[in-house]
Amino acid sequence: MGKLIDITGQRFGRLTVLGRAGIYRAPDQETICLTWRCRCDCGNETVVIGNNLKHGYTKSCGCLRKEIASERMRAYHDKRQRTADGI
Repeated sequence: MGKLIDITGQRFGRLTVLGRAGIYRAPDQETICLTWRCRCDCGNETVVIGNNLKHGYTKSCGCLRKEIASERMRAYHDKRQRTADGI
C-alpha cells in the first residue's frame, strides 16, 4: 500500500469525507483498500472505498442514481404521451 493521504473534508460529487472507516479486503484476498465514511448532500452517511472516490465511480449514497432514473422515466413517459397525442 502506498503513502496514506488524508482526504477528510474533501468533496467528491455529492459526498463529503468525514474520516477513515477502516480497511476492505477484496475477495481475491490480495487487494486491500482503505474505506472512508462520507456524508451525502441528502443527509445519508455511507462508507466508500477510497479508489472509488478518487476515480469518480462513487458520487453519492445512491440518491443520484434514483434521481437520474426518475428523470429518465419522466422524459420517456412525456415522449410517449406526445407521440400518443400526435404531437
